[in-house]
Amino acid sequence: MKLLSIDCAGKTAAAAVSEGDHILAEGFADAGLTHSQALLPLIDRTLKQAGVAIGAIEAFAVTSGPGSFTGLRIGCSLVKGMALGRPCIPVPTLMALACNERESGRVAVALLDARCKQVYLGGYSFEKERPEVAIADRACSLEEAEALIAALDRPAVLLGDGAGLLEHCCRGDRILRGAEDCVKGAGIAYAASFLEPVPPERLVPSYFRLSQAEREYQMKKEQKNGSNGLR
Repeated sequence: MKLLSIDCAGKTAAAAVSEGDHILAEGFADAGLTHSQALLPLIDRTLKQAGVAIGAIEAFAVTSGPGSFTGLRIGCSLVKGMALGRPCIPVPTLMALACNERESGRVAVALLDARCKQVYLGGYSFEKERPEVAIADRACSLEEAEALIAALDRPAVLLGDGAGLLEHCCRGDRILRGAEDCVKGAGIAYAASFLEPVPPERLVPSYFRLSQAEREYQMKKEQKNGSNGLR
């Protein structure tokens, strides 16, 4: 099966064309452009490098969250538009990122900076090649993330743009900092091979928390209700 995998959940963008477990071509963009500018040209270049037309793609995989709200919407909307009824595979962003370290023999702890002193965190092990959940994906405070990492009973590797916020957790050989901080197309394709496809209309982002606008609205509503004595 020919699979097109894409990511634009964070600051960078990635794409890969694969067939079975073989990567035909892989692309990456980190030029400071918006995803609306960078993603389609990246996909076009990757398809051309693979020698595969978009019509020959049999399924699509996309990072579905957590991540940038705008990036997730762009990625899922684009895949829906390209799929035209073909199967789509939503891939958890943290699982795709963890796949960068699937051969390390360690628990891969993927960390994305969620701002406001929070991170998106998920831990995966790969003892039998299949990604197995060691820490369930979540949005949490830096303190909670540190406690979850400390509680692991196996060696771990931290990766992602949120790993720098918890670099003080790296001690000796037990917890290391990974070299690859960005989601790669090959990692999306690898994770997708263990996940179930859905029809395009069921492809939706997983945000993991309210947007800033929603949080501010909720706070104002709570403050107003509090001042009125309402519960």
